[in-house]
Amino acid sequence: MKEIHRISVILSSYNRPDMLRKTLLSLTMQTVLPYEVIITDDGSKVDIPISLKDITSKLKYKLKFIWQPDQGFRLSKSRNNAIREISGDYVIFSDQDIIHTRGYIEVFAKNMKVNEFLTAFPVLLSKEQSDKVNEKSIISGEYLDIITKGQVKIIRKQYIRDSFYYYQRKLILKNDHRPKVRGGYFGVHKKHIIEVNGFDENYVGWGWEDDDFNHRLYKSSVIGHTVFKDQFPIHLYHPENHDLAGNSANTEYYNKRVRKINNGDIRAVVGLDESEPDKTLKIIELN
Repeated sequence: MKEIHRISVILSSYNRPDMLRKTLLSLTMQTVLPYEVIITDDGSKVDIPISLKDITSKLKYKLKFIWQPDQGFRLSKSRNNAIREISGDYVIFSDQDIIHTRGYIEVFAKNMKVNEFLTAFPVLLSKEQSDKVNEKSIISGEYLDIITKGQVKIIRKQYIRDSFYYYQRKLILKNDHRPKVRGGYFGVHKKHIIEVNGFDENYVGWGWEDDDFNHRLYKSSVIGHTVFKDQFPIHLYHPENHDLAGNSANTEYYNKRVRKINNGDIRAVVGLDESEPDKTLKIIELN
């Protein structure tokens, strides 16, 4: 295995080190390694660095942990915290409940282009399937045996659908905003993130931050592409967090922002440039 590109992975985290460990191990088993992984945590009560201590020496990339206080669901701010810290020139976004087939990052490395972002679609595991995915099976690759042909078929149908949107856009047949940014399964050049001022931190609570980012990327002439047919992210089952369901304030704010974005306002209102330095952040090198 070797590193081809200077790729940074940003992993969003909250109170589930058991899942996060599996994600980190899947990244160290990649055919193309990331240069670094940044865990960006939204206020976990669990001591994440201590929970990872026994596996950090096994990881084949630089690992950093960023923690912000728990003041509600602040995914946009959490991601911006990590974007400021990365040293790679290409960024892959993932979540703590995602494991990745071994060629996943290699697909990004081979297909990354300026003025495009790459977006994947996950296999959604059942509870019974997820219970069979342990750290040993991730290292051996045996966890792949639990994925059904039907689940792979769903991935390939989405690949065809997203490819249609992409080429339709390329041929200027339709001014659509698809394929979309899928928050835990996409990658983009860092310079494009900077151009749109990162994620908008006015989105507090669940909902619409990815749609806002997607809309601003397209308006800045960065379009989505799907190239994930045989390699893909795998979403571990967990109960839904009902506290995250429905946020009318975010919906209202997004609808207002869409009108301004359509008129050329592509930069986040409160993004990378506007955030005040946060003295409550904890930043720790883990290996």
